[in-house]
Amino acid sequence: MTLPLGDASADQLRALADIARRFVKDTLRTTVEQNILFRWVSEADLPEFYQAIKAIGLGAADAATIVDVTACPGTDTCKLGIASSRGLARELRYRLGEKSLELDAAVKNLRIKVSGCFNSCGQHHVADIGFYGINRNVKGFQVPHFQVVLGGKFHDNAGEYGVPIAAVPSKRIPEAVLSITEYYVRQRVKDERFQDFVARIGKKAIKDLLEDLTKIPAPDVDRSYYTDWGDPREFTLADMGVGECAGEVVSQAEFALAASERELFEAQLLLDGGRSQDAVKAAYAAMLHAAQGLVKSQNPAVSDGENEIVAEFTRRFYDTQLFWDKYAGGKFAEYFFKAREFVRDGKAADADRAVQLLQEAQLFIDAAHGCHNRLRATVETAVKIENAAQASA
Repeated sequence: MTLPLGDASADQLRALADIARRFVKDTLRTTVEQNILFRWVSEADLPEFYQAIKAIGLGAADAATIVDVTACPGTDTCKLGIASSRGLARELRYRLGEKSLELDAAVKNLRIKVSGCFNSCGQHHVADIGFYGINRNVKGFQVPHFQVVLGGKFHDNAGEYGVPIAAVPSKRIPEAVLSITEYYVRQRVKDERFQDFVARIGKKAIKDLLEDLTKIPAPDVDRSYYTDWGDPREFTLADMGVGECAGEVVSQAEFALAASERELFEAQLLLDGGRSQDAVKAAYAAMLHAAQGLVKSQNPAVSDGENEIVAEFTRRFYDTQLFWDKYAGGKFAEYFFKAREFVRDGKAADADRAVQLLQEAQLFIDAAHGCHNRLRATVETAVKIENAAQASA
């Protein structure tokens, strides 16, 4: 039985308790997909049972379908939340629900799961189509985005994790879902499962499919991109920390971070081609490029040498805790250090280790974006304070 977004009112819960007593002798279970399971309902009781749950507004026939989107609390209540996972899930439920009778059977059985940040509370890593919230700085504005994660396996006891494909503005995620599912219906071979389709068609083809959706109009053209689902206010990270002044060269960090994401995607393509060792080296190079961008924001004269970049990153960002996450501590920087050690030691990388390292590289780059945004916020705050002081002088 579906609980939309995992929610039920107090009255509905009391009614569910009465229904459980009537039909299953108090036997209820919650599910990992945020629904309620009634065990051992008699077949003869099914019509009456359905009328009972329908009467309390819980009779929707979309459990375990693409309409039944799983989402963590996100920015509604969680301090770790970056983007509104529940807001996006609500919009996806609405749009997919409208089309549910038209959906191809292969699409109807897909799972969508949404997390408000890189943590996996919304189970995005084992979804057919998963999303986790991130933010991106676009010409001085914070814009909510979601990383699109494809290829996870909910079946086979979460037999495989998906990998990030592209960062798409939050307001264009419903279009991304439509593009991906329609592409799947058009291009799949008979009875091909979604995970097999993603592996066959290749991540580059899907990334190219989503390319137009990553573009963001200027604020004076369409302001909606700069707000999150269910919140008309301009998007911001209210608990963003304050670090040292980044100076006016912060644009170098933006350039390097964008380049590092392209490099990491190239690493994914190498992995898809069976070149695990090359994929690991390319992923580490992407992490190094992201670290270099941050370092240049404080030391424009830093060389392109690996040792100097790592030393400067360690001194300026790790040791000072500028790069540290409020809750994860220095974990993401440590992914960078471990990747460097792995590559320098010349260790052999099988496919599983390569997948893990690429996932850690993505988290490091996302954390670098967050660090860059905190530094930029410091600059903007300092400018506002200085302007206010000059105005009052």
